[in-house]
Amino acid sequence: MNNFTRTTTKTLAMLIATAAPLTLTTPSLAAGPEHNHAADAKAPTMDAKAKKVWDKSNKATLGENAEKREVKTVRMTGTMSLPAQGINADMNILIVSGKGMVLNIEIPGLGAFNQGVSGDVVWSSDMMSGPKILDEDEAGILLDQMDLYADLNWEEHYESISYKGQETVTMPDDTKIETDVLELTSIKDQTVTTNYYASDTGLLARTDTLTAMAGSKIPSTSYTSDYREIEGMMFAFTTVASVGPNKQLIEFTEIDINGEVDDSELELPEDIKELLED
Repeated sequence: MNNFTRTTTKTLAMLIATAAPLTLTTPSLAAGPEHNHAADAKAPTMDAKAKKVWDKSNKATLGENAEKREVKTVRMTGTMSLPAQGINADMNILIVSGKGMVLNIEIPGLGAFNQGVSGDVVWSSDMMSGPKILDEDEAGILLDQMDLYADLNWEEHYESISYKGQETVTMPDDTKIETDVLELTSIKDQTVTTNYYASDTGLLARTDTLTAMAGSKIPSTSYTSDYREIEGMMFAFTTVASVGPNKQLIEFTEIDINGEVDDSELELPEDIKELLED
């Protein structure tokens, strides 16, 4: 249900070499890409206590009859800051179910960081690396972000989900929250993610995982808060994340569900079209 936070969450994108990966939180609802498992993969497992916590979280964030809810588009507008690097950027994300997505980050004085999925092409273009078509591993991270149904169809993403007990989490504002802890092991690469759900509300409060950076995996932690109801669902408007020494603050100002989208918004950029023509 909080698939963006877990790329985990899972990261939606690498910003620049000195930046932490972008982590987002939104309910998992719109249909995403199908995932195929190896024929000899063992059946995913979730113990009874974990299922109780998982179901409570999905109900808290998605509301009643989540499986019948139809979300065709999600548009998110906000800001991202990296205090240590002195970076403050405007951020826009658009996801269109079954068609594609675009992430745009505009950094004053540095330029734009863009990633997207247009049809079957997964691409990126930024001031550091220029335009490129993403390889299988990089593309997989972005495609996972598009699967907004991930929490309802957890078997497609996780080898196992297990209950690890209760723990008090201290949030960035020093608020203490009693949480139920789940450990999630991904099917794709067996990366272990630990999620902390508020015991009273069921909302995701913290995520610990390993994030791929520069060919290695680095521990990362994200805290999600300021949940607000939109169209019967709960969205976290604030995420505080850290990857190694890098800290990142993401604050959304607006989240729009099923708004109008022009087809041109998902078109391939000209520099990506040129790469495909070569």
